Amino acid sequence: MQNIFTTYRSSLLCLLLSFGFSQTAFSQIALLDDISLTDQQRDQQLLKNNFKNQSFLLRTAQDYRIQQNVPYRNIGKNKFGKEFKWDGILIKYNLQDNSKMPYGFNNGNLYPAVGGQHRISIGTKLKWRFIELNLQPEMVTARNLNPPPYYGNQQDGNFWARYYFLIQNNIDYYTRMGKQPISTIFPGQSSLAFNYKKFAFGVSTENQWWGAGTRNSLMMTNNAPGFYHLFLKTNKPIETKWGSIEGKAILGRLESPTTIVPEDSMMRTIWEGGIVRKNLSVRRLEGFTISYQPKWLPNFFIGYSFVSQSYIQNRNLIGKDLGYFDAGRPKQQMGAFVFRFVLPKDHAEFYAELGQPNQAVSPWRFFGDSVKTGFVLGARKLFPLGNKGSYFKLYAEFTQLQLMNPLLVIDNNNPYGEPLRNSWYTSAKIRQGYTHQGKLLGASIGPGSNSQTIGFSFNKGMNKIGFFFERVANNNDFYLYQYYSSAYYNRYYVDLHQGVEAQWQVNQHLLLAASVLKTNTLNYKWIRIEDGAPWDRPAAQSDRDNVLINFSLKYSLYAGR
Repeated sequence: MQNIFTTYRSSLLCLLLSFGFSQTAFSQIALLDDISLTDQQRDQQLLKNNFKNQSFLLRTAQDYRIQQNVPYRNIGKNKFGKEFKWDGILIKYNLQDNSKMPYGFNNGNLYPAVGGQHRISIGTKLKWRFIELNLQPEMVTARNLNPPPYYGNQQDGNFWARYYFLIQNNIDYYTRMGKQPISTIFPGQSSLAFNYKKFAFGVSTENQWWGAGTRNSLMMTNNAPGFYHLFLKTNKPIETKWGSIEGKAILGRLESPTTIVPEDSMMRTIWEGGIVRKNLSVRRLEGFTISYQPKWLPNFFIGYSFVSQSYIQNRNLIGKDLGYFDAGRPKQQMGAFVFRFVLPKDHAEFYAELGQPNQAVSPWRFFGDSVKTGFVLGARKLFPLGNKGSYFKLYAEFTQLQLMNPLLVIDNNNPYGEPLRNSWYTSAKIRQGYTHQGKLLGASIGPGSNSQTIGFSFNKGMNKIGFFFERVANNNDFYLYQYYSSAYYNRYYVDLHQGVEAQWQVNQHLLLAASVLKTNTLNYKWIRIEDGAPWDRPAAQSDRDNVLINFSLKYSLYAGR
């Protein structure tokens, strides 16, 4: 089996090199994921080709298919057959292979795991009158090999205690799911919807993305597996005399992983009493997102998102028990404002998302509590080329989740005690944090982290080749909490990503994509083993590297064609 993966890795590297590019590559999000493919619909909006009124602030697999106008076919010739329709067969396959470290982000139900893993999905969509059933289950298998061992900071007896104080006791932020090979079947991108005019309600397990960002978003991304949720949403923008409105409200069910946190084995040998025994009850998530396009500003979109989660305990999903809606009940809340400004004449756009953790955000709170603000800022510019449908794309995105004032984390009166505040997505009330099955629902870079991303690509239709560079400073909140009082200034945990990805539409049915991501990690998990290197230079014993390979296939046999 190992020889098979080695051969595959070599073949994929040769495939990418055949395009004439280097062996460093990266994929922003899961290749050929429908949420990812909406990025190319978004490009067409900037090129003034289509999607004029779409905000792209709410994205799901279903939304992509709706905007692509996927055709239906009648099942039969009688009355029932003409009313009963289907849109064909959709087959998707993904392979992800990490060489040394369990990296991965914005990839749904794929696992953080070393070695190869596969995801395959075969599904279809059926329609009868106003009812739509989308079946797209997903099966994932992962080898889940052992990564290099990690022991924390052995020279600092407080390291693991402080790690749990700030992070592990307040969020299910898993670096690995168990120690055995994994095989799981998920409901995947499935849904049952009842449509009425421009509205729809139903139940779904689809991934969804709230916000204008393409690498990160504060509130909702496809970083975690999709979760069961009831929904009420707009299928298309609702036109009013003041402008158009889009929105979605959800009531969902979040679950904890069943595996043991890898770091627990180390912590138990040091101070088992420092591990908080978490409430493993299913959690209820309620939230909404809404966007508005003013009639007098046709290229401007503004939106707001809010989520709140609490433990269900022995209650059902709708909370039919006395006291469930008690204001004093433990819960975690967060909110964000977002705007997107499109410049069609210049083939460009700017966007921003501004939010706050642990509260329902409002405009006036940003001025009085700005130190707790997180943000996503981004822009893209397209340059049409001579060939019809060809263009060059340049883009950048910056995300900050680090608390802007270190004194929000550190108690100067007790610098070795528990933190004063929690970071983004962590919570002392909901100990799983903002996660589902051990993976973050929001920005994949994680609590207290910052990222800077730049990239460019050459595009023609659905075909593209692109380069990507990114710096991620992992959880600077913990770095300051652990080392601020010790005056260590050389232990930032930083990932440097470089990469290339290629996408090729073989024909109207088959779409292929491949990428290779090379990651250089400095001071892995805030540990610097002194080896004679200057403080501002990499330390060979503390740094790690990884190569992440992705390959994706999407085959669509549309019934209407």
